[in-house]
Amino acid sequence: MKRTFGILFGRPLIVATLTLSFLATSVSTVGATSFTTTTKWTPTCGVVANPAVHFVSKQSPCVIRVRRGTNVRIKLWSGFRWGYPVSTSRAVVVKDISRDSIGVFAATLHATAPGRATIRATGTVYCKPGVVCPDLALLWSLEVIVT
Repeated sequence: MKRTFGILFGRPLIVATLTLSFLATSVSTVGATSFTTTTKWTPTCGVVANPAVHFVSKQSPCVIRVRRGTNVRIKLWSGFRWGYPVSTSRAVVVKDISRDSIGVFAATLHATAPGRATIRATGTVYCKPGVVCPDLALLWSLEVIVT
């Protein structure tokens, strides 16, 4: 009896499970990567529009140029659980980090001294409890040149 069950229902059950997993992953990925905001900002870089910010490159990783003393506001994509942004140099300091219930969503970068810095933050897809989600992580980075 056990062998008959496996032959009759095994393959269709596996195919149905794989199909549902694929569809659930596709739907949750679409919802996870969409973002909404009320402020103007560049979605590829996460930099809120500011006349003091000059884009050198909008390719990944984005590169911006600012003068010493400038504050740059960044906004990270919604749908991800972001960690704290970290600077690789003292030329740029990360301050005024804004958090919500799932993680960091914005921060202010302060250009303190001439030089270069790379700002990095990691994020994982945020999934509601009980929803099938893909294991997806992102590394967000921004290079800042301070003049």
